[in-house]
This record gives sequence, structure tokens and C-alpha cells, in this order.
Amino acid sequence: MPACNDIAFGLLCELIEAPHADIHPDTVRCSGRREAYEHLHELQALQVGTGLAGSVLCPWCGDDELCSLSFSEEGYRGYCSDCGWLNLATHQVKPLRVEYQRIVRWIASALGLQGRFRLEERVPARLWRLGDIEHRRKRRTVFFGRRLNESSDAQTIDAGIRAVAAPGTEILITTTPQDSIAPPLANGRLVPLRAVSHLRKAGFVVENLESYLDAPLIADEDVAETSLRLLRSGRLALIDGKQIKVSPQIYRFLSILIDADGKPVHKRVLADALEMDVDACKGSEIFKRHKAVYRTFIEHDTEGRYWLKPEFLSRRGGE
Repeated sequence: MPACNDIAFGLLCELIEAPHADIHPDTVRCSGRREAYEHLHELQALQVGTGLAGSVLCPWCGDDELCSLSFSEEGYRGYCSDCGWLNLATHQVKPLRVEYQRIVRWIASALGLQGRFRLEERVPARLWRLGDIEHRRKRRTVFFGRRLNESSDAQTIDAGIRAVAAPGTEILITTTPQDSIAPPLANGRLVPLRAVSHLRKAGFVVENLESYLDAPLIADEDVAETSLRLLRSGRLALIDGKQIKVSPQIYRFLSILIDADGKPVHKRVLADALEMDVDACKGSEIFKRHKAVYRTFIEHDTEGRYWLKPEFLSRRGGE
């Protein structure tokens, strides 16, 4: 059974990442992994869909498409030009469907979050908030995300995270291969589902999550990096590889300049966003405890305008 679970778990991760939830009956029959599909169906990770699949090959000869599909009290029947009329099982004519909500509930249950937090679908069929855990006396918000490699949706998914989790507090569990995850999501605290989970009869068992929470966000080969790519994922500025944790006020200041994309922003706009008096909105004062961050990333003029230095626009704030 452990071997079957492992094969089925690998298949399940592939299916979760597929563009569509439905799996054609012919795909199951011709995949060479029929037992794994059946195992996932028994575990209810896959369910039989409601509608009939289109263009189903005859399960006996595998050459001709079935036609004249019908349903009666005895079940489904289909006609093959070579084999004639055939009695068919439901799974032979209806697609299987990945049960995303069940997968999400399994992860939440394995983390002890089920029943304590309301599961929220932040982005339809792409991002779910599972709840909060505490690690080293710090509250972290746990998400599950799929298909994080599509850059066209990355900003929407990132916004779904930022709306309910403070910068640097999110944990994003995913089935998407890490080397393909689109920025700014790629700069967050990413946890591969298969690396920390095992498939069991009642769902998932999660182990070794702490090793991902304790790992640095910056890789060893990037020790000399100077950028703001971890600003939105960790509220961090990188200067020569050193991670500098900035205050929420500095985070908002830098975020406004990032969104301006190199265009000057007047201190009146910054003061309104920071909810402070315009006369008190001076970059040198706001950054007085992080002067290196101010000198490294920001330009300003005598008219009270600030902007991000051009060399950091290509790697701004994790985008």
C-alpha cells in the first residue's frame, strides 16, 4: 500500500496542476497508471463528473469511438461499429474530476487547522487560505496554491495573499514545481506539498514543515545581491546579500515608489498613504534607522519628490 500511495500521490500532484479538473475516461484507460487513478478515486480525491465525456473510444477494441450512448435502469450502453452494443460502467463514459476542495481540507486537517479556521478560496480554483499557525512565537498564515507558473495571474494571486497576510508571514504550500513559479510568488515562503506530505487513507500527513520555515529566503549563490525582490514577500531589503528587515512604514514608502515604476512621487502623496503630516514626511527622517536602505535604493530632489533608482526597477519588490 505505501508504494501505491506514493505513485498515486505523484499522479495527484500532476492532476492538481493540470489546466482543467476533468480527466477523460480514455486518459485513465491508456495512461498505464489505471490502478493509481482507481486508488485516488477510492480515496475520494477524484470523483466521477456529472456529464458524459465526448468522443469515448470503445473500451474493448480501443479503435472506434462509441456512438448512440444511452442510459436506462440497467446502466449505460454504447454502440461500437466493430463490437456492437456494449454495457458500460459509469467511469467508462464519464470523466473523473479532481476534488480541489477535498485536497485543501486534507492539508488543513493535517496541519490541525480544520474546524479552527474558515477555509477561504481567495482566487477561484487557484489560491486558498487555510488558517494560521505559530512558529517561533510568530503567527504565520498558510495558503495552498496551484498553477503558480502562469505569470498572467501571478499578480492576482499575490494580491489575494497580501490582503490577508502581512509581508513575510505567509506560507504558500503548492504542487507547482518551484523552478517554474512566476514572480513575485517565487520570492515567497514556498513549500512543495509532496516534500512535506504523505498520502494516507484518511488524507495527508504533514511532516518536516519547520525546515522550510527556518530556511533563508535568499539562496547561497545570491549572497552579493542588492535588490528589493523580497520586499513584498518578506518585508526585506537586500544589500550585498544582507537581509534588512524594514518597518511597516518604510515598507509602505518603498511599495509606493515600486508601484510608480521609476516616476517621481511627491511627498504629499506619500504623506497621505503613510497617514502623516506632509511637513513631517521627509525621507531622511523616515529612514533614519535604515540610512543604508535610503541611500541604496532611493533618489530625491529639492522639490519633495522621491523615486526608485533605475537599476532596481527590473527586480522591484519581488516582481
